[in-house]
Amino acid sequence: MSSSPNQRALAGPPRSGAQSPGGGGGGGAQSFDPIKLLHRYKLVLIGAVILGAVIGVGAHFLAMMFAPKFTSSVWFECTPVQTDISVLGIDKIDEDEMGRFIGTQVAMLEGENVRSAVISDPRLPAEAPNWYKQYEKRGRPDLVEMYEDIEDIIKASPIQNSYLIEMSVSIGNNQDAAGLARLVKENYIRLLKSRNSSGTTKQKEELRKSINEADARVTELMNRRNNLLEEKNMNSASTEQSAEAEMLRLINAQILNIEQQVEAYEIIVERDEAQLQKDTAIVYDSSLRQAVEQYPQILNLKQRIIDLKSSLITYELDGIGRDHRSYRLAQKTLDATNRQLESSREELLLEAFESRLNATRTALSQFEAQKEDLMTQREELTLRLNDLTQMTEEIAEINRQIENTLTLMAEREAELGKLNVTTSLDTASRIKIYKNENVPDHPSFPVLYIMIPAGIFLTTGLVAAILVVFEMLDQRVKSPADIAMIPRTPILGMIPDAEEDPAKHESFATLFKDSPNSVLAEHYRQLRTSVVKKMSAHDHKTLLVVGAMPGSGATSVTSNLALALQASGKKVLLIDTNFRRARIHNAFGLPESPGLAEVLAGETDLSSAIQSIEPDFGVLSAGARNKRVVERLGNDHMGEVLAQASSEYDVVLLDVAPAIVAGDAITLATQVDATILVARAMQEKRGQVARLKNELSDTRAELLGVLVNGVKSAAGGYMRKNIRTSHKYHAEESPQAV
Repeated sequence: MSSSPNQRALAGPPRSGAQSPGGGGGGGAQSFDPIKLLHRYKLVLIGAVILGAVIGVGAHFLAMMFAPKFTSSVWFECTPVQTDISVLGIDKIDEDEMGRFIGTQVAMLEGENVRSAVISDPRLPAEAPNWYKQYEKRGRPDLVEMYEDIEDIIKASPIQNSYLIEMSVSIGNNQDAAGLARLVKENYIRLLKSRNSSGTTKQKEELRKSINEADARVTELMNRRNNLLEEKNMNSASTEQSAEAEMLRLINAQILNIEQQVEAYEIIVERDEAQLQKDTAIVYDSSLRQAVEQYPQILNLKQRIIDLKSSLITYELDGIGRDHRSYRLAQKTLDATNRQLESSREELLLEAFESRLNATRTALSQFEAQKEDLMTQREELTLRLNDLTQMTEEIAEINRQIENTLTLMAEREAELGKLNVTTSLDTASRIKIYKNENVPDHPSFPVLYIMIPAGIFLTTGLVAAILVVFEMLDQRVKSPADIAMIPRTPILGMIPDAEEDPAKHESFATLFKDSPNSVLAEHYRQLRTSVVKKMSAHDHKTLLVVGAMPGSGATSVTSNLALALQASGKKVLLIDTNFRRARIHNAFGLPESPGLAEVLAGETDLSSAIQSIEPDFGVLSAGARNKRVVERLGNDHMGEVLAQASSEYDVVLLDVAPAIVAGDAITLATQVDATILVARAMQEKRGQVARLKNELSDTRAELLGVLVNGVKSAAGGYMRKNIRTSHKYHAEESPQAV
């Protein structure tokens, strides 16, 4: 007995929103495969490399013609300072001092004094005539423009791991470069000598004056500090180490401890008073009950109860029955004693409870009194500490001033000592010319071995960036990897493009039967395995194959999947529900009617309309054109047809109009058990597939996955090689049953 569609819906599988993690990647998946990108555009990239090399060579010769640069350099050697006149040569080198000295000389070489001296040098027109002429306007040089440009022409830098400084001049003529470098060198040496020979005496006087002022300031500050300490009778300038501070810390700790105890006792008092105010019986805690149980009154009553129970047991052993007067008297005495025990226990518990409450109140009052006394002591100590703190801060400020003044005085004394040593010893010049200026034979710019790689790098990088942007903007589905980028979208598989299959096919709709050993047939076998596994997991019988766009190949996929399922031993029914462009009957050479349209119209029954190609393979065509009413695909009669077909066949496959052009697929998805979405490679876009996936997922049918049809080898790396290998392997096989 077949179940109705509504009954099957209740027992349907989980929705596709809960697909397994293997069903697709998240939204942050990589939008392209770099290896595939290189493989696809390798010729373009090779062309970009060649073009970049050509551009680099052309740029080199253009720069040589219009903007060459010649560099002439001078090297200066910096010698360490000599600190001991009795020692010949340098005994020890102060690396920090040498670093500062070299940095100062580099700044001086690039400084405005050297630049101004070079520009004002009368030898400049003769030493660099070509460079000088370009700044002449109406017979006079433009000194402002010359000064601005020379800042970029003169460069100086220390040579690593040495005491050498390189000064370079880069301009468009080699002779001018050497002449300008010569002027920079000579003017720098002249300025250096003039600086070393002037101002020494004035510096010494200023340093001595600064030292004397610092010494007087230290004496004044120390006298102020001693007077403050004597005035307040302080032995220490730190309030943290005073007796008042220690006492304040102790009092604060005691106050905190008392506050914690007061809080605990207040909770106990509040709880016990609430117990007394309730109309219900007081709930005594276990500790209070245990204490009351040890009272002599309670213990005596418990012992009396034990004795009475022993007497009753003795009566029973002596054969005295429960109706005997002695037994009844003992029993009454036992009951009375039990009542007396309970009454005494309650009275004693209440007395103990009230006694504990009074004791708690008394302790709470004592703690509050202690706290008030400690608070008063803390206020007094705080006032005393504030005075001490103010005095301590004043003394600390004096100490900081003394320390800063002593540091300044030591620095001035060290500077004076160094100045005395420098002026008294024969080390007036620490700069020596290590290498004079040269007339360059080759330009420093452009350089061919730099221009060619630069052209290749820039051109190839630009082309690669354009290709990457193009790939990222291209939303077309090219392979299953593009489906994996759609969140929570399962991938069912792929079918290669027919042109990739070396075998020739007369009809794509029945190629599985016509060419069982072809590459496409093998992919349909793989599709069959995935479909059977997923449908068997939830006992599905009816499967709707939905094409995204016209031309997606959903009809061929449906018919070949039906043939593959029939070849595996399944009893299959293929139903053509595409009332707009029916193609299934043409694929199998069958008449158009009777078909599904006549069954839904009530003109014939299902068994009479099914056309059997083989005993286990039947086709239900769409029916006559004038009787196809698409609204009937969603009525209850259609559900009954599917239920009857499910009871007679193992698998029922339905072909339907593309989802983009008609809503029949969504209508039928509410009647079937499962659906497949077929997307044509290089035709559908990811956003379109995602929207259709969401629409199918919102129906009762389980979305088994997305099948990418017509995949070309250009979209997938080694696919073409794999297809050829598969074709060669199957071509060598003898024909066999599928």
